[in-house]
Amino acid sequence: YLRVLKNLERGLEHGEDTYLLLTGDTGTGKTALLRQLTQALDRYRYRPLYFSHARQLGATGLVRVIARALRLSPRRSHPETVQALVTQLQEEPSELWLWFDEAHDLPDDTLAEARALAEADLGGHSRLHILLTGLPPLRDKLQAMPPLWRRIVLREELTGLTRDEIPAFVLHHLGQATRDRFCDQGLALLFERGRGIPGLILPALRATLRHAPAKGKIAPTFIEDLLGRWDLA
Repeated sequence: YLRVLKNLERGLEHGEDTYLLLTGDTGTGKTALLRQLTQALDRYRYRPLYFSHARQLGATGLVRVIARALRLSPRRSHPETVQALVTQLQEEPSELWLWFDEAHDLPDDTLAEARALAEADLGGHSRLHILLTGLPPLRDKLQAMPPLWRRIVLREELTGLTRDEIPAFVLHHLGQATRDRFCDQGLALLFERGRGIPGLILPALRATLRHAPAKGKIAPTFIEDLLGRWDLA
C-alpha cells in the first residue's frame, strides 16, 4: 500500500505520465488510497475531477463535465465543444487530473474521448492526465487496446495483506491497546477468514471488539465462534 501510494504521488508530482493505472480486488484499499492521495495533492498545481460511477459516464457527458468545471460554455456541436476545451486546457494555470474509479466499467467511447483530450496537444506536454482505477479485469480491458496500453507506464496493483502484516495493520487502524488484546492465534484466524483482504479483516476486527468483553485478552476460541456466526462474505 505504502509503495503504491509513494509511486502514485511521485507520478503526480513529476507530471510526466499522462496515464496512471491502479488495480486491485474489492477491499484491498483502492478508495482509501485515493482519498489519501487527494489530501496530499497540491491544489495550486493540480485540479482533480473524480468520477465514481464510470459505467454511467458517456463520452458527451465527460466533455460536458470537464467544460463545466473549467467554466466553458458548450458550443453548438460536440466537436466544437471538444476543440474549445482543448484550447482552454492549454491556457489553464493548473493541470487537470481525471480520476476514473471502477474504470473496468468505463465505456470504450468514453475512454477514447478522454484519451483524445489528453493527447490533443501536439507539443507533447498534456495539461490533462488520467488515473484509471478498478478491478483486475481493467488490465485485460486496457491490454486489448495496445496503442493505449503502451502509453501507460505507471501501472500499480494493490494486493491483500500478508500474514505477518496483520499486527501492524491492527496497530495502524485501532491502536496499541487494541493490538495488545489479540494474540497471534486470534489474528491468524481473522487473517484466514478475511483472506488477507483489508476490507474484510477490518470489519471483522470491529465486530469482534463490539461483542468481546470490554477488557482483557480476546481468546481465539471466542473469535472462532464469532466468525462462525458472522458472514464475512
